[in-house]
Amino acid sequence: MKKLLLFQALLFMLVGCSSNEIVDYPRYTDQIAKQMQNQKKALDKSFSEAPDLSSLSKFMAPGHSFGIYHPSDSKLSGRFRADFNGRLRLPYNVVVDVKNKTFDQLREEVLEKYSRFFQKGVGKVSFELSRRDYYVEVRGLVKKPGRYLVTNSDTLDMVINQAGGVEGNIAEDYFSATMKQRQYTYQVLLNNFFSSGNISDKIQWVGGDSVFISKLDSLAGMTSELPFVTILGGVQKPGKVLFQKDASLYNFIEKSGGVIPGISYHESYVFRNTPEGVQKIQFNFDKPESIPVIYPEDTIFMNTQVQTKGDTWLSRITQVASIISTIALLIIAL
Repeated sequence: MKKLLLFQALLFMLVGCSSNEIVDYPRYTDQIAKQMQNQKKALDKSFSEAPDLSSLSKFMAPGHSFGIYHPSDSKLSGRFRADFNGRLRLPYNVVVDVKNKTFDQLREEVLEKYSRFFQKGVGKVSFELSRRDYYVEVRGLVKKPGRYLVTNSDTLDMVINQAGGVEGNIAEDYFSATMKQRQYTYQVLLNNFFSSGNISDKIQWVGGDSVFISKLDSLAGMTSELPFVTILGGVQKPGKVLFQKDASLYNFIEKSGGVIPGISYHESYVFRNTPEGVQKIQFNFDKPESIPVIYPEDTIFMNTQVQTKGDTWLSRITQVASIISTIALLIIAL
């Protein structure tokens, strides 16, 4: 009788534990619903396109070089370059700022400053634009940080190559270039840039530009600033993959090392954060029309173990048998 009472008590404890659930708790879907709008605004702001600076091409810029010459004054002769801040230092301590000035405006200012050196005017002083180079400063995770002269046709990857290239493995990690050009600051995701180059013709150097290369920690979790897609289940390298606009599902699978043997192509899911909470989308690789468009912050899950109803029933019977065996052993031990 004592053993029977003990068996009943243990069974009651097991049943009681299974029903002792917390039903009123903060839900992740509620949190997502509140954060969705703010995240989207931050994402759009952080990775805006490069500004259109083509209107500045008519102005002189840091890095431009100029020639000056006078037939009777050997000191007033040579080529001189505007520094990173746009200051042009000429003979006899003449300094002018070249920024936001056309060549004609700059030439007029230079001749005016030299007019006090000549009683009969400065008609014989020759001042000309020699080269349109641009100073760009490259810092951060590059092998040779410093200031470099580039041409307006040099793309971002060419400028980074001048600085020795990215310090790290861009095939495995994610890197960002923070660009500062005059009053504009924006970011370029280098992994997307190097793979597509779609914005290479939009970055226009204006002189005095700065490029700061940093690594993005893809394992630090999703933030409102970085667009990632998470891939779980049947891939070689589960984890986060940098989102690429208009890329297909297959692109993200390839970035994760491809699929592993034995996955189920019939039970695959995309979990998506929406204002209504987390939504589940089931798709089937055998039905291409069911494959969804991938959005930032999506989680792709490909099942690696598919059980039939019979398998599930057998698994539950095995678990119950294991519990009963454990209880029987405890009774025998008493």
